[in-house]
Amino acid sequence: MLTRLFIGKDINQAKNTFVWTALSGIVYSLQSLIFLIILTNLMGKSAAGLYSLGIMIANQMLTVGKYSVRNYQVSDINEKYTFDQYYTFRICTCAVAMLITIGWVIFGRYRGDEAVVIISLTVYKMAECMSDLFEGLYQQRFRFDISGRSQFTKDLIMIICYGGMLIITKDVVLSSVVLAVVSFVLIFVIDFPIAGKFAAIKWNFRWKVTKELVFACTALFVSSFLFIYIHNAPKYALTRISGNDTSILAEFNALFMPVFVVDLFAGFTMRMWLTRMAVYHNDGDYGSFKKTINKQLGVITGLTVLSMAGMFFLGGPVLTAIYGIDLYGHEWTNLLLMLSGGLVAVYTLYENVIIIYRKQNISIVINVVTAVVAAVIVTPLASWKGIYGATVGYVIANAVRAGGYYIVAKIFMIKGRKKV
Repeated sequence: MLTRLFIGKDINQAKNTFVWTALSGIVYSLQSLIFLIILTNLMGKSAAGLYSLGIMIANQMLTVGKYSVRNYQVSDINEKYTFDQYYTFRICTCAVAMLITIGWVIFGRYRGDEAVVIISLTVYKMAECMSDLFEGLYQQRFRFDISGRSQFTKDLIMIICYGGMLIITKDVVLSSVVLAVVSFVLIFVIDFPIAGKFAAIKWNFRWKVTKELVFACTALFVSSFLFIYIHNAPKYALTRISGNDTSILAEFNALFMPVFVVDLFAGFTMRMWLTRMAVYHNDGDYGSFKKTINKQLGVITGLTVLSMAGMFFLGGPVLTAIYGIDLYGHEWTNLLLMLSGGLVAVYTLYENVIIIYRKQNISIVINVVTAVVAAVIVTPLASWKGIYGATVGYVIANAVRAGGYYIVAKIFMIKGRKKV
């Protein structure tokens, strides 16, 4: 009954996909915000800091667990690798992520509550890794509406679970342990029955396949680590110039919160069109391939302009109301941060194009160059103009990255067109 409810009927897919993808994306993006609001208001900065420490490490381990395989998986339309091989590989990467986390806790000398929260939240993120695998299967079968339904349901339950536990117990440690357990229970209750209708779910380890997937996705994996550095570069810079005064960092984090709104909403269309783009490329339909890319650029441009205008005029009062601290007077910072969000969306779009051409190894070069640019310019700019200067540096770094991906993708598209 539950499986039938999630799978539904194979009708009105375009409408269902948009609705459920939008809902799931919104709920997912609100998770950490809701958790932090509850923690800060009910339990103070200490508990919020403990959660922030745990989720910071957990999110870094999320990149290890996913190993940037998702886009490779969904664009594998000829099924070079079977789902059970992707499934086995994901179990292996999640196991490696947990081992690294345990090492991090031991060598970082985290004890007691800190250790429990770090490990629990990493387990919670490993459940997200497994969900990502199953959602890739649904997308590969052109049933992204199922992915949206399942993700929306699981994320909503986890918000209610963790938020409810925090409100009832006022204990971030116990709440984190419960969240970890519930996240994996939901995988077994929701994803396993649904995915079983589309593919076999079993252990199928092949050393040759493992090596090939590692080689194929290492560039994207390394890029994801560099992405984290670039993402955090202004925060590192502000921490250095402020002498570890976290008040300026807290202020910047509040301003930074809306940055990925453009990438989030543009991602709805990217995910829906990615497999179709792979089909156009595979069929040699360059016209449809280019048209789909231009549509996505139009979506990104529209969202970026709207968000820049909205945050310029409304960012101060809205963010002040949410966080309870004075965030007026940052109009130009808000505008530039939303521009950087649009640049992130552009980079993501052309990264997907490069993946379709199976030239993802070039990502390392682009991201290394971007990381070097960020390392060189962000701290001096932050020293010059504080939060505004750090933001300018962040925009420049993202412009370099988006421009690099655009140029490389265009080169491959031109070469590919000549072969058609």
